[in-house]
Amino acid sequence: MILYMNNYIYRTVLIWIFFSLLNERSVQAGSHLKLLSGTISDSQSGELLIGASIFDQATNTGTITDTHGHYALWISQNCDSSVLEISYLGYSVKKIKPDCHTNIINIKLEPLFYNLPEFAINAYEQTTSESVHSSFSMNKKELDNFPGIAGEKDLLKYLQFSPGVQMTGDGNANLYVRGGSSDQNLFLLDDIPLFHVSHLGNITSTFNSDMIKTAELYTGGFPAEYGGRLSSVLDVRTKDGDIYNHHQQFTIGLLTSKILAEGPILKGKVSYVASIRVNTMPLLKWLYNLKVDFSMYDINLKLNYIISPEKRLYFSFYNGNDHIKTNIDGSDGNFTSAVFNSWGNSAFSLRYYNQISQILQLNLTAGKTKYHYQEKNNIVYFNYQENPADEFYSNFVSEIADNFIIIKTNYSLSNKMKLQSGYDFFYHTYQPGQTIIKQSGIDFSDINIQKGYASTNSSEHSLFADFNISDFLGFSLYTGLRENILISQTKTFHDIQPRIIVSKKIHSNLIFKFLYSKLWQPFHLLTNNGAGVPADYRIPAMEIAPPSESRQEGVNLSYFSPDRQYEFSVEMYYKKMDKLTDLKEGVAYTLNYDNWSDILATAGKGISKGLELMLRKTGGRSTGWVGITLSNSTRQFPDLNSGLSYPYKYDRLLAVKCLFQQQLTNKMNFSATWVYGSGTPYNIPQSQFKDIEGNTVLIYGNLNEFRQKSYHRLDVDLSYKTKVKKHECTIDLSIINVYNRRNPYIYTIINQDEGAELYSFTLIPVLPTVSFEIKL
Repeated sequence: MILYMNNYIYRTVLIWIFFSLLNERSVQAGSHLKLLSGTISDSQSGELLIGASIFDQATNTGTITDTHGHYALWISQNCDSSVLEISYLGYSVKKIKPDCHTNIINIKLEPLFYNLPEFAINAYEQTTSESVHSSFSMNKKELDNFPGIAGEKDLLKYLQFSPGVQMTGDGNANLYVRGGSSDQNLFLLDDIPLFHVSHLGNITSTFNSDMIKTAELYTGGFPAEYGGRLSSVLDVRTKDGDIYNHHQQFTIGLLTSKILAEGPILKGKVSYVASIRVNTMPLLKWLYNLKVDFSMYDINLKLNYIISPEKRLYFSFYNGNDHIKTNIDGSDGNFTSAVFNSWGNSAFSLRYYNQISQILQLNLTAGKTKYHYQEKNNIVYFNYQENPADEFYSNFVSEIADNFIIIKTNYSLSNKMKLQSGYDFFYHTYQPGQTIIKQSGIDFSDINIQKGYASTNSSEHSLFADFNISDFLGFSLYTGLRENILISQTKTFHDIQPRIIVSKKIHSNLIFKFLYSKLWQPFHLLTNNGAGVPADYRIPAMEIAPPSESRQEGVNLSYFSPDRQYEFSVEMYYKKMDKLTDLKEGVAYTLNYDNWSDILATAGKGISKGLELMLRKTGGRSTGWVGITLSNSTRQFPDLNSGLSYPYKYDRLLAVKCLFQQQLTNKMNFSATWVYGSGTPYNIPQSQFKDIEGNTVLIYGNLNEFRQKSYHRLDVDLSYKTKVKKHECTIDLSIINVYNRRNPYIYTIINQDEGAELYSFTLIPVLPTVSFEIKL
């Protein structure tokens, strides 16, 4: 083991030396060019703009800013003829003539208050066939006008309309990407991984839209800097905070209410941004007359310290929790039952950024993230005098936590060559599940026991490198390599993951791509597969359940209209997953506590394949997209379903997603979404009989033989944006499920005298809601 680690470190040093030499050679080779660099930011708040375009009209070359708003652009040494055009969605286009005697140009763009139509075209995108991954970039304007329950603009609901993400139905804010489960998505909040990203029983997500600056969803051809998950990566970046002026923002909605504050601690030097979100009213409790008490909150905090023009220090903090309490009273008043569930994330990180030179950047991040789940049950039985006589109490707790260090270096070798390398270290801590059971009383024997799975930890080392060369003889190439070592208990797992994208510009506006990625995941998610609302538990990879793996290949054809306002893409993919783990049939995770070999179904395989088509309009007063997906996803375990393949529970053969947004006036915007999906598989009884004692016995067939009825829904939103006494105000009116489609949420089985009956429960009927937002 020591010898292997020494070889690993040796290879790491060699790769870093190679990158440094390559960097020096590239700079020397480009000595006939003039290098411009700097940042692009908001002129009013100082917020760095990610993905802003800077284009040299003289040389017809350009680039975009990175995640720190930094750019590096090589132009002709004789720069007198150069004119730089800088553009970013929601900002006025700016043109400047560079000073030939300086190499550093920091640029500030003026924001547009009203949602004016965007005629500015990203000129850089017109001139390159840069090899890009299968990804979907959030448009903040689209998100801000997206129909949401009670005005809640939810990022994950918005992304569920993107290609590759499967529709899940009402009340589910999770992402299921190309046949993968929710745990197979890497959710990053300012580089902090989050394990659970849902609030309000999956009605809305962890990501507060007021805090979001950018978001990028990768569904295929993953960059090598990302690892640890099998299906997708969602990279969310939050605001840095206004470094010049203080602002407050208040949002009042029927579902949630929010407060956001930002401003300088030391003007021009240190800023903060903080947000608190809580549930406002028990909306679903009122709709369904449920005897449930529900509360949720989340807190975001970010500090931004500008040490110097080249150096910054960031502190990020997140904490969010959900609590549900259900009270049940016996019909004869002979008992009371209180069930309490709680879950949530807590996370923080400290991130150091250093612009070492015009072409070299260093990022150091260290932090901790933790997810906990708890369920308590307390039952009190009363005697005939209505006095407490017997009591039963249980408390189940499950946790997972990561301590991590991330090192990244970014090199801009030229306008067409970029390089990134780095190292990750994660220390995983697992408490798979612990239960305390207490029982006492007149008719109960006294019990006080503690049972559970053993707590474990593991360490994971990852070395990665990405190299991207664009528009070389009509080709573009991305190559990436990630090497992982996982030490779990007494077992060491090793894996090398190549990533590659080759693209060819067939025509000036037509690009063909081939993509390949290999990934792995160092933990497993266990989910009950019966009817009803599932519960999820995470366990570490181990000798009998090694890390899961996936391999994905795809081909993509993309067409862009000459004015860049329309984009059409078609992508075919094939994804194979190995070493999957699940619970064996009939196992109750919170009760069995047997050896892992007795409760786990291992050596699982998954196959997902599909065809995704998308037409998107991004410019003008009318924007939106239409996406169509044909797909098939299956699972197969030796210990499940008699070893036969069965449909994955979120498999939809056909999905159609439509988003339309219309700028009615400079102040008013209309938005509508419509979705259709064929029925998803479900595991319900196929027949029943009564035994000799008259009890109903249910007989199940193969897993997921039944399919729900098709799902479709129309949502609309009208937002009005104005100024009252110099304060920005937005009134938002949404109507969810306009034509009141009775889409099934869960199926329940109720025993009647004549036998068991299957009922479907609809979560969201037609639901008009309103919210109000003011910025001070």
